Amino acid sequence: MLVNRIRNIIEFFDSRGLDLLFLACVTSLILIGLIMVASSTVDFAAAKFSNPLFFLKKHFIFIILGLLVLSIVARIKVKFYYDYGQYFLLLAIILSLLVHIPGLGTTINGATRWIDLGFFTLQISEISRLFFFLWLSGYITRNDFDKNYLKVFVFLSILMLVIVSQRDFGSMILLFLAFITFSFLSNLRIMNLIKILSISVLPIFLLIFLYPYRVQRLLAFIDPWSDPQGSGYQIIASQIALSSGGLFGQGLGSSTQKLFYLPEQYNDFILAIIGEELGFIFLVILLVLYFLFFSRIFIFYNKTSKISQFSSNIILSIVLLMFIQTMIHILVNIGLFPTKGMGLPFISYGGTNLLLMFTYIGILIRIQIENKQIFSQAVLKNQK
Repeated sequence: MLVNRIRNIIEFFDSRGLDLLFLACVTSLILIGLIMVASSTVDFAAAKFSNPLFFLKKHFIFIILGLLVLSIVARIKVKFYYDYGQYFLLLAIILSLLVHIPGLGTTINGATRWIDLGFFTLQISEISRLFFFLWLSGYITRNDFDKNYLKVFVFLSILMLVIVSQRDFGSMILLFLAFITFSFLSNLRIMNLIKILSISVLPIFLLIFLYPYRVQRLLAFIDPWSDPQGSGYQIIASQIALSSGGLFGQGLGSSTQKLFYLPEQYNDFILAIIGEELGFIFLVILLVLYFLFFSRIFIFYNKTSKISQFSSNIILSIVLLMFIQTMIHILVNIGLFPTKGMGLPFISYGGTNLLLMFTYIGILIRIQIENKQIFSQAVLKNQK
């Protein structure tokens, strides 16, 4: 009976053109995230909220909401994003400006990048990145990218300036890196790409060195032991956690660094806690899981590029946004990148980013379904 049930599930997904290995990777990452959020927050939540399950319950609710978002997004035809691309660009900029309206935007640790919705705070820059790439995917499908790259760069610069005004330098860098990589893989001429990079170097340089706290982060990255109790503290605590885990870890729930030593242990530095509790071997397994996840999307991207340029552009932008975020999180945790407030996709605690990940998966599933429909129609046409 169980075998028949499994066979029915496989046939259900296969009939809709869905990649089972891809979905298995997503499910595995979500479950690992649920377990690690519980493990990394139980002591902190008990001390701060007198409820050891405080973060776990909220994270579980966000997973349920995420599945709801996924099911809705997976029903939206890809043509909708193509037809209304210009409105997504407009929304990306307007939504990013909303945080500066008194009484609407919420300031946390000196940064105003959230809108308080009551039951959770929405980080607008996360949504703006997706909206920008939905517009860009359609725009370069309609127009020659090389002839219009400066126009695209102007809109990108406007959005980057609005995001950096929220003191969200990390999101701005993620958006910029994703755009540069997207442009390169979309065959933008190298000279045009060099021009964009040349124009961008000085402003980014100034944004770093005109703000002392960013300079301190950079110096801490170079030599964290120069300020072990200040700007270098997070990097040192993260490295201590990873090194103390050894090959097999100290055991699930047995982390020492999560006991009020490592800040943001359930979000920005959750990889360090995973390494401490479950060890190097499990980290390798986790990296293999991410490798399979991203490789399946890239394979899907190559197949889709033969069917629809617009859909393939969306896939490329989504995989780059997730991949670069994953790499930054990993590099920060092992001390190879300056500290940035960036979670590990599907695993870190965080409402907006987790919901956005489910949105990405919903869009990818929709494209898979439409590809299957196009293929089926082509087969029937050939049979006639």
